[in-house]
Amino acid sequence: MTQVEDAVATPAPADQRNTASAGARPGGGSRRGLIGRLNAAVAGTPVVFTDAAVVSFAIWTLLYHLNLGLNLRPSVIFLVWVVLQPVAAYVAWKLRRRDVAPRPSDDEAVASPADASVDRASLLRRYALPVVSAVGAASFAAFGKGALSWWLAAGIGLVSVVSAWLALPRAAGRSAGAVAAAPVRATTPVQGYVVLVVSLAAAYFGTLINRVSLDDVFYVGKSVWVAERDTIPFKDFLFTEGVLPGGSANPPLPSFEVFVGALARALHVHTASVLWYLLLPVLAVFAVLALWRLVQRWAPRRPLVAFGVAAAYILLVAYYADALNTYHLPRLTQGKSVFLHALIPLTWVYLTDYLEHRSRRALVLLTLLSVASVGYTTTAVFLLPLLAGAAGVALLATRRLREAVLCFLAASAYPLLSGVLVQVLRGGVEEAAATYSPLQELRTIYELTLWLGVLGLIGGLAVWWSPLLLRRGVPQQLAVGAALAVTVLMVPGVLKLGGDLSGLTAVLWRVPWILPVPALVGILAVIRLPGPARVNQVLAVALPVLLVFVFYTQGKPMWYGGKAVETSPTWRMPPNRKAASFWIKQLDRPAGLVLAPSSVMRSLPMVTTEVRVVLPRDLYLTDYGPTTPFATDRLLLAQFADGEPVDSSAVAGAMDRVGVGMVCVWKGNTAVPAVAPTLGLEPFASRKAPGAMVCYRVGAPGSATGGS
Repeated sequence: MTQVEDAVATPAPADQRNTASAGARPGGGSRRGLIGRLNAAVAGTPVVFTDAAVVSFAIWTLLYHLNLGLNLRPSVIFLVWVVLQPVAAYVAWKLRRRDVAPRPSDDEAVASPADASVDRASLLRRYALPVVSAVGAASFAAFGKGALSWWLAAGIGLVSVVSAWLALPRAAGRSAGAVAAAPVRATTPVQGYVVLVVSLAAAYFGTLINRVSLDDVFYVGKSVWVAERDTIPFKDFLFTEGVLPGGSANPPLPSFEVFVGALARALHVHTASVLWYLLLPVLAVFAVLALWRLVQRWAPRRPLVAFGVAAAYILLVAYYADALNTYHLPRLTQGKSVFLHALIPLTWVYLTDYLEHRSRRALVLLTLLSVASVGYTTTAVFLLPLLAGAAGVALLATRRLREAVLCFLAASAYPLLSGVLVQVLRGGVEEAAATYSPLQELRTIYELTLWLGVLGLIGGLAVWWSPLLLRRGVPQQLAVGAALAVTVLMVPGVLKLGGDLSGLTAVLWRVPWILPVPALVGILAVIRLPGPARVNQVLAVALPVLLVFVFYTQGKPMWYGGKAVETSPTWRMPPNRKAASFWIKQLDRPAGLVLAPSSVMRSLPMVTTEVRVVLPRDLYLTDYGPTTPFATDRLLLAQFADGEPVDSSAVAGAMDRVGVGMVCVWKGNTAVPAVAPTLGLEPFASRKAPGAMVCYRVGAPGSATGGS
C-alpha cells in the first residue's frame, strides 16, 4: 500500500498576489484586493478561530484556578477575563500560522513516482501482513462473541500495528528518527468557504436538537447556581444548600460551568438560553473547525472529501447516550464533549506541527490546550497524559528523546499536577470516588467508540490501517503510537489493573477517546491503491459514497428517536417540563422541599436554585450512601410522585424525615390524589396543558429542610 506525499512547492502567497495583480485592468485592483482579503480571511478562519478559542479559555481556566485560593466572586473573575481578552487576541495573532506552501488549488495531491511505477511483489511482501491482520482484528472485535474472539482481536491488532510500523518506508541515508519537514498546508479559499458553511450549518442544527441528557441536571444546574448567586458551589448544590460535600462529580478543577454562569449573569439572560442559544453554536463551529484542521494535516490527499465523510459519520452514527458521536452536537454543551471533539483533534494538530517544524508556536499552544482541557473536564487529567505517552512511545522508537519529553511535558504537566493537587485536597478526581461503577466490558468499550457490526469493522479498519493511510512522516508515527496504546490497553486485564491502581475504574471506558475516530474514518474514503489509474478514479467516487451509504443504513443519526429535532431553536428540555418548572418557581410555595415527578425534579435545577427538590437525580445519591435513609427516603418519594404503587404510611414517614413542603404531580396521576387526605395533602394550585399539574400543600411539613 502506498502513500502520496501531499505537499508541493508553489509560489509564495506574496508572489501569487503580485502575479494576479500584474494583469489586472485599471480600476479593478480595489475590488480584487477586497475579494483577496476576504478569501484570505475565510481561509485563515479555521486556524485563527480555534487557536484564539484555546488561548482565551486557557486564560479563563488559569484565572479560575488562581481564584481557588482567593475565593473571589465569579463576576469579578469574568471581568478580569474580559479585560485580558486583548491579550488573548494578541497572543493568538503572534502565534498565527505562517503558511509557507499552500496546497494545490485543485485540492488534489500531485502524483509521486510510486504511483507511476510500483513493484507489486515488493508491496505485497511489505503490506500484506499489516493489511490482512487489521482486517482480522477489526472482524473479531466487531463480529466476535465471547472472550476468545476478543483475545484474538487484541492480539491480531497488536500484530497489525507493529507490522505496519515495520512496513513504513524509511528514507535512504537518514536515521530512523529524522523526518523531513513537510511544508505547512494552507487552507485554500474554496476549502475555507466549504468548511465555514458546514460549521455554520452545524451551529444552527445543534440548536434544533431536543435530546435530553441526564447529566445536564448537574452541568446546567451548576451554571444556574453561579448565575443566580455569584458564588462557586464547591459543596453540594443539588440536594442541600452547600451542607453536604460536593460529591465525586463536583471536583474544583473544571471551570467551564462557572464560565457559563458568569457569562449569563453578565448578560442578564437565563443560563439555559445562554448555553443552548449562544454557546452551543460557538462550540459547534469550534468542533467542526478542529476536525477540519486535523483532517487537513493528516489526509494524504483530497482533504475536503475526507472531511465530508467524517462529518457524515458524526451526524449519522450516534444515538446511544454514551456513544462517541452523541458527545458532539447532542451533548456539546458539556465540557467533556468539547474536550473530545475539539481539543483532542487539536492536540494531534499541535503535536504534528511541532514535530514536523519544531514550531515553538505549536508547543506553546499545546501547553495552553492542556490548561484549557482541565477547565473543560477532569477526564483530561488522565487522557491527555495517555495521549502524550502514546505519541512519546512512537517518538522514542525513532530515537527522538528530546521531542518525546518536550511533547509529554507540554501536554501532561498541568493536567497531572492538577490531578495530584485534587487527590491531596479532596481524595480524588472526577468520578474517581464512584467505585460503585464497574469497568465496562471491553467489547462494550469498543462499541461505545467504534461500534459493532459493519460500522465496527469500518471503525476498526480506520484505526488499525491508519499508520498506512495517513500522510507520510509524523502523522503515520503518531497514528502508530495512538493505535498501539489503545490496543495494548484493550488486552483483557490491562484496563482492570489500571483501574485498580488509579481508582478511575468508572471512567476508563473513555480511554479510546484519544483516537480521533471521525477523522480516521473520513481518511478511509481517500484510499489510493497501487495500480491502474482507472481503478483509483472509480474508488475516488465509489468509496466515499459507499461509506456514507453504510452510515445511513447501518447507523442511527443523532436525532434518532421521538421528536429529537425541532423547527426552531429550543432548550434541551421538553416543553411540558419547562412550563411546569417555571410555574412551580412562580408559585407562593410553602417552606420545605418540593416533591414532583422525577422528570420535573431533574428539570427544576436547570431553571432556578430557588426551588429545592427532593431528588434531582438518583445517580448522585451513591456519593452519600445508597442504602442510607437519606437515599432510600428520596427514592421512595420519587416513586410515589411518579405514580408507582408504594406504602402510603412509609411515604408519610419519609416526607417528614426529608422535609417535604409541597407535592406536585401530573394531572394524569391518580395514585397521589387517592391517598392525599390520608397524608394530609391539601391541593392549592393547578395548571392546564402544557404541563398540566396539580400541587398539594403538606399539612404537617417536616421540621427541617436539610433532609435526613
